[in-house]
Amino acid sequence: MLPETVAWPSGRPRWITSYDARRSYLLPEQVETNIPRRGYLGSYGAHDWARGHLVELHRRLGGVPLSLHYRELLTRLPHEDPKRVPEHLPVGNEVTAVLRDPDGQLVTVITRDERAPYGPRGDYWEVSVNGEIPVDGDDPALTGHHAYPPSLPFLAFLVQLHLRHLAQRQLAPVIPLRP
Repeated sequence: MLPETVAWPSGRPRWITSYDARRSYLLPEQVETNIPRRGYLGSYGAHDWARGHLVELHRRLGGVPLSLHYRELLTRLPHEDPKRVPEHLPVGNEVTAVLRDPDGQLVTVITRDERAPYGPRGDYWEVSVNGEIPVDGDDPALTGHHAYPPSLPFLAFLVQLHLRHLAQRQLAPVIPLRP
């Protein structure tokens, strides 16, 4: 169960700050992953960013971190023939983080970041939580798609807020069927 009060991140929470670029996140040994568990001098910054997804989600939601999968999104140049040239140009990345919340429910968070000029949507970032993109009609900053990714603590806050909204949704009434 999520805490009764959802605390807003302090300061300038929405966009990536220089602090986010300096963090080196460490994954616990029990986490299944396709990237190194720890960063090292000369390692990919995108791997630190990917590890940060699971670490910040775990920090915000609690529970047990289970897996992290990082994938580069590739495309080819517009003038290259799709029949002859395989996709080779990195235009973004996709991170899938899975954890079990304190109530034992699986939470799967997938973020997708694409960059112009060759990304299919230009500069685009999207998050889905258990297959659903968060939407908040009252505050456009709390929706699950933007031009640029938010800071990782704000991403975790957005996921927590979305899970809170899901828990408060009214279910449709059950109508018993009679033969």
